[in-house]
Amino acid sequence: MNETFYRKTGLTITELAQELLQINKGEKLPIISELQLRLGVSRGTVQNALTFLKTQGAIALENKGHLGTYVSAIDYQILQKYAISDQVVGTMPLPYSRLYEGFATGLYECFGKHNIRLNMAYVRGSKDRIQSVINGVYGFAVTSKFAADRALQEGAPIKIILDFGPHSYLSRHILLFADNSSKQIENGMRIAIDSGSFDQRELTNSLTDGFDVTFVEMPGHQIIHGLREGIIDAGVWNYDEIIDKNYQDLNYRFIESDERQVDMTRAVIIVTETSSMIETIVKKNVEIAELLKVQQSVMAGAMIPRY
Repeated sequence: MNETFYRKTGLTITELAQELLQINKGEKLPIISELQLRLGVSRGTVQNALTFLKTQGAIALENKGHLGTYVSAIDYQILQKYAISDQVVGTMPLPYSRLYEGFATGLYECFGKHNIRLNMAYVRGSKDRIQSVINGVYGFAVTSKFAADRALQEGAPIKIILDFGPHSYLSRHILLFADNSSKQIENGMRIAIDSGSFDQRELTNSLTDGFDVTFVEMPGHQIIHGLREGIIDAGVWNYDEIIDKNYQDLNYRFIESDERQVDMTRAVIIVTETSSMIETIVKKNVEIAELLKVQQSVMAGAMIPRY
């Protein structure tokens, strides 16, 4: 009986801490009966969990009589210790560029500063990353704003919770050619397309509109290899990899920028519509200016990437 009691109280402490993470200092605490209903436990179990968190210094309360009980002090770092049972898990693109290395390092720095364990999985293709969040495999995903907006237009149950601004995701896209004399898409060309990437697919379809070409399904990070091996004649890819790896032998041209492309350069973090706890944890721990500062330090070579 005691074992069951302590197990139930421990679980309630975790769930109550998750609820309290979404409350700000000065706000009214939900009444015990409301918390009891939300957590599905007895009134006494809720009171025991609340008392425990108070004794740990996570929260301080002020009773204002008929007005209710208000939060007079709150320590989110202590609350997170009890709200997160293991670690926060997210996903982002493969860190093949210094920009991505800097972003990943910035995420680890932000969470590490608050003593929260972060585990990032590196998954190619924005569609797969978004779907993995929807399926509950990861708590959050890093994508371009364009990809997130397109997924929302298609009805994905997600929301953007942080936007890191232009050029935080990539600098720009380019059109690469296998033949050094090529300058534009031509009829008969074999064109790489990555259906798993909202951005690459959109630009590829736009640039080839009106041309008689053959699409070759290929992951974006294999496009350069495909060009050199003669598998494809052209493909859209990320300019950052060209610069970082000094691929000066490649023939490419910049793609004219527009509002759509600007959104492709903006890194955002998405969660599901119902992931209020993950949303709160990410927002309370990831400071945009701090992450961008780390990203720039990694890109400048002043900081060693850690991810």
